[in-house]
Parts: sequence; structure tokens; C-alpha cells
Amino acid sequence: MLFVRMEWFQRLKIHSMQMIQRGVEPDVVTYNSLIDGLCISDQFKEALALLKEMVGRNISPDVFTFNILIHTLCKKGLVSNAQNIIKIMIQRGVEPDVVNYNSLMDGYCLCKQIDKARKLFDLMVTNEIADIFSYNVLINGYCKCKMIDDAKQIFDEMSHKGLVPDAVTYHTLIKGMFQAGRPQTAKELFKDMCSYGQQPNIVTFSIMIDGLCRQGNLDEALTLLKEMEESQLKPDLVTHCILINGMCKAGKINDAKELFSSLFENGLQPNVHIYSAIMKGLCRQGLMDEAYKVFKDMEKVGCLPNNCCYNIIIQGFLKHEDLPKASELINEMVDKGFSADDATTELVVHLSRNNDLILRLLKVRNEGSAN
Repeated sequence: MLFVRMEWFQRLKIHSMQMIQRGVEPDVVTYNSLIDGLCISDQFKEALALLKEMVGRNISPDVFTFNILIHTLCKKGLVSNAQNIIKIMIQRGVEPDVVNYNSLMDGYCLCKQIDKARKLFDLMVTNEIADIFSYNVLINGYCKCKMIDDAKQIFDEMSHKGLVPDAVTYHTLIKGMFQAGRPQTAKELFKDMCSYGQQPNIVTFSIMIDGLCRQGNLDEALTLLKEMEESQLKPDLVTHCILINGMCKAGKINDAKELFSSLFENGLQPNVHIYSAIMKGLCRQGLMDEAYKVFKDMEKVGCLPNNCCYNIIIQGFLKHEDLPKASELINEMVDKGFSADDATTELVVHLSRNNDLILRLLKVRNEGSAN
């Protein structure tokens, strides 16, 4: 997707240069598109240079120009810089809109400056410009900061303002409730969502199933899976990955293996996350031959093992004291440019007497940290 955007951006840049050569001056829309392309491709300095060029040509930045910059700065965690952009907007007579403020509020939340986010939200409410997205941003911020009661309070305020929570609102709060260890409230929200006309989708069911699995309620999760299928929604790879993880953690490895096999029967190709989940479960049960077979089968179907896969299988062999196999895989992992995580390194140092292997592993880790 990024490659497609970059290609599109390069074409647009060439087109704008051709415009200038032909005596056709680019306008604010042209510059906005170029600045947006630079921000997407993480070339923010170039975007600012283009902004200066734009002003130098007496083309005034509009609210969309500033929103692109504010959004990019906030995503990078540079909220103070985004604040300065807001000030520049006002100085230039461009009134910030709800999109500008939502981006800034989201930036505050990402930087854990939840008090500033709340003050900005209250200002937006007072000025009657807060929209559904504003509420969703703050609810998400509170959930991320584990301030679940505050998130629920904002949710309740929506109805008093005549706003109807959308799917994103429910998804955010349901997930937050599960993470806060309040599964009953999460289930009540799910029922409310259905009652108030918000039809649950695959994302909704996946969040619910994941929350139930993490709470150890695998039977409830499977019941919900049946409800999902009865509502004509087909579980996707994310849902299957959640269930395989849940089954493995509950010690139901045979059910996990059966579900994993059913993917192929239903014409679905497991992704690297599903392979990681089933391998982890097999390793946990000491079924190392099966885990290794799954690991080797990945490449045969075109799903290349990643760093996580190597660490899972290596840790499995180390925990079951098959040091020769673990050493072989460590060398293979390092040769492919991957590195051991903390758990793998700790096991190698504790169990292995191969000093050369330990030194190589630590060297790769240090090089990775330096980069």
C-alpha cells in the first residue's frame, strides 16, 4: 500500500513540475496533495519545505493544509509542534475546525497527556463542534490510560447530547472493559449495541471472543462464535487466530489443531500469526515434532517465518532440552537477519555451554539495538 502511495506521489510531483514548465501555476489543492504524499512517505522536512515554497508563491495554506501537518505531527508524538501549527493557523486567519482539534486531541492521548485532551474536548463541547469522532478519541484515550470509569462517563454523556454511539465507540469501550477485568460490563455493552440498532460485525465478534478467551471463558467464546456464524458472518483469520490462542491457553490442543486444519479445508491460508499461535500451543504441550513440522510447512505454502516464529520454536526446543536442534535453528535465524528476544537469550545463556553460539547471539542482539 505504501509503495502504491509513493508511486502515486511521484507521478503527482512530476505532473506538478510539468504544470510549472508549461506556465500553469499549481494551486492550493496541488500543494495539499504533494504535502500529504510527503507526510505519508515520512518525509516531513520535505513537506515543510514545500509549505514554505507554497507561501513563497503567495498561495495561502487552507484548513486542509494545516490538518495534514497537524495530523502527521501528532502521530509522531510532536504535539507541542502541532500546537504551534494551530497558533499559526489562527494568526493567518484560518479558523481551526473539528478535524484539526480531533487530531490534536488524539495526539495528546497518544502522549498520555489525557488532562490536556480532556480540556480540549470540553472546549469543543462548549463551542458545540465536538462530533462522534471526538468522543471516540477521548474514550480510546481513557481506555489506553486504564481510566475506564472516565471512558464510561464520556460514553454515557453522548446520549445526553443526542449523539448515537457508532460501532467504533462500542468496540473501543468493550475492549477497554475486558482489559480492565470487567467482562460483565463488556457483555452488557455488547447487548446494548444490538438493542440500539448497531449491528455487530466481524470486528465486534472478534473483540468479544478475544476478551472472553483472555478471561478464560472459552466455552462462552465458542458459543459466541456460533452466534456469529448464525448471523451469516464468516469468521476471518483474526477470529481464528484468537480462538486457536484461546484453545491452546486452555490446554485444548486437539481442538486448536482441528481448527487449524479446518482453515485449509475451508480454502483459507493461515497467516504468520496463526502459525505462531499453533506452534506456541504445540511447544507448550511438548509436541515438538508437530511444532517443527508446522514451522517447516510454513515456507512450503509461501508463508515465511518471521522473528517471532523463530523465537517460539527455538524456545520450545530449549525448554525441552534439545540443544542441538535449538542451536541449528539459532544459526539459521541469525543467518536470516533475525534476532533472539529476551526470553530466548535468557534460555540460551542458562542452558547452553556453547560460548561461540552465545557470543554470536548477543552480538546480533547488540547490533539490532544499535540500529
